[in-house]
Amino acid sequence: MFCPKCGKDLPDNSKFCKYCGSQVKNKGTLRHAPTSTGDNDKAKNIIIVGLVALIVILVLVFAAIGAGMFNGSNDDMSSDASSSSLSDSGAQSLSLSSFPVSEAPGLAQAIKNNGGNFPVNYKSLSLSKSQCLYILTKSVSLIGHGNTEATISVGNPNYAPHPSGRDYPGSIAQANYVDMSDRFSSWIDRNGQVPNYVGIYTGGVPDISPSKMLDIEIAILLTYGSTGNLPPSVSV
Repeated sequence: MFCPKCGKDLPDNSKFCKYCGSQVKNKGTLRHAPTSTGDNDKAKNIIIVGLVALIVILVLVFAAIGAGMFNGSNDDMSSDASSSSLSDSGAQSLSLSSFPVSEAPGLAQAIKNNGGNFPVNYKSLSLSKSQCLYILTKSVSLIGHGNTEATISVGNPNYAPHPSGRDYPGSIAQANYVDMSDRFSSWIDRNGQVPNYVGIYTGGVPDISPSKMLDIEIAILLTYGSTGNLPPSVSV
């Protein structure tokens, strides 16, 4: 039999526990040890520790999932913002009062893609042939003088009243076509209209017509847009 208090093994029919002195009520042979209070406490502690550990693990798991969701949300927001920015850039609102020289290669490509038809829609602008001529010739002049970050006040010049020019075939060196572009755009600045012709080397000589001048400027700026440099020469 066992002591009901300390759980020690005692001889059968014992009246007192020889270990702790507690009175033993003999109700027959008791061959199983009573449940120890200490053992119960240990079991409870183990269960509590297990539950706490489970809760901590679940909290960490949900926190990780939540962080991933928020990061994903932020990424989506960043992606949306980036897409919005690209979209805005693709449809950037340009102004005739401050047209960036950096946009000139893109305008040259748009004019070429439009097959020589006007007006040309470029981003937020609808541009006439005279406006395109001014933007391109002014841009080549500014780039040639190192003013690549400049802006142009375009206005609305009239087209040449009597366009002409011999348009002789040949090759024009960079220094000459930059000077020619400068004279062409300066004429528009002074007179508010496209000149009837322009001289390659000398002002007042009917070498190049306005339409051929437009072709020359497009070729120059397409090369500049792809290489970052003005070409050494351009063919007429």
